[in-house]
Amino acid sequence: MSGFSFKSAVRNNRGAILFLFLMYFFKSAYADWSPVPSGSMEPTIHPGDFLWVDKTSYGPTLFFFNKQVAQWGNPSRGDVITFLPPHTDQLYVKRVIGVPGDSLRIEGANVFVNGAQLEYHLESGMGSDILGREVIDGREHQFKLSGNKKLPYIGKTIEIPEGKYFVMGDHRNDSLDSRYWGLVDRDRVMGKVTSLAFSFSKERDFFSSVAMPLK
Repeated sequence: MSGFSFKSAVRNNRGAILFLFLMYFFKSAYADWSPVPSGSMEPTIHPGDFLWVDKTSYGPTLFFFNKQVAQWGNPSRGDVITFLPPHTDQLYVKRVIGVPGDSLRIEGANVFVNGAQLEYHLESGMGSDILGREVIDGREHQFKLSGNKKLPYIGKTIEIPEGKYFVMGDHRNDSLDSRYWGLVDRDRVMGKVTSLAFSFSKERDFFSSVAMPLK
């Protein structure tokens, strides 16, 4: 019986190897899809959603290693991003509220950016939950409040330094975010969430959720 031949194995599996290489390159340089385990971004994103993460907006990252290898462009206020927070190497997804040079003050549901309060209005209630709409730089998105949970109050003004970002979950009093563990470093931002890839959430219809844009 002949021994194992590495060259022969490569030759016989060229198609599979090429597919894996192209998949790795695609997920590193262009886009990725990421599952959502928690409800911290409800009602925009639900547990069971799989997110389409655009890596052409801010620069490519190494798949598996979560390491950005180049940067072009930066997150804007209102963007939904995936990133590594300062206290863990687990990927998070939140919305950008403050960018470098901004000053922020947060008083419960009231958010002030550079001295101006973000416009919002409340829409409806579902039991103890209240839905609302907020406008950041002309872009509107939904957010959620739970009446049985307190909102953090940050009375002091926070200055956002260069290379840092302040992020929050859309479920404002059920999200561990920059209000608790601080700012996100630019080189730990992994990509911009632009849409759902698909969803197994009980809150959505699978077919209508495929490639559904996010706000």
